[in-house]
Amino acid sequence: MGKTKKLIELDDKAIEILENQAKLQKRSLKNYIEYTLEDTAMRYSEPSEEYKKMMDDMLNRMENGTLETMPITEVLKRYGREL
Repeated sequence: MGKTKKLIELDDKAIEILENQAKLQKRSLKNYIEYTLEDTAMRYSEPSEEYKKMMDDMLNRMENGTLETMPITEVLKRYGREL
């Protein structure tokens, strides 16, 4: 996958906020902005084919009555966390 350079202009207040967030994550401002934009873009992207297959399988099992579920309290207990 290639990369494209773009010049963007941001408000000084926005830059200040982003710089503070970058420092909290021990990142450079450039790296933090790139990471945040790429992460946001991925949230808007189409789910992968593997994910779609998994969800179709779960929906089929739910419709057929073969999907096994457990209460959240049981999940937390199983992994050492309790409410």
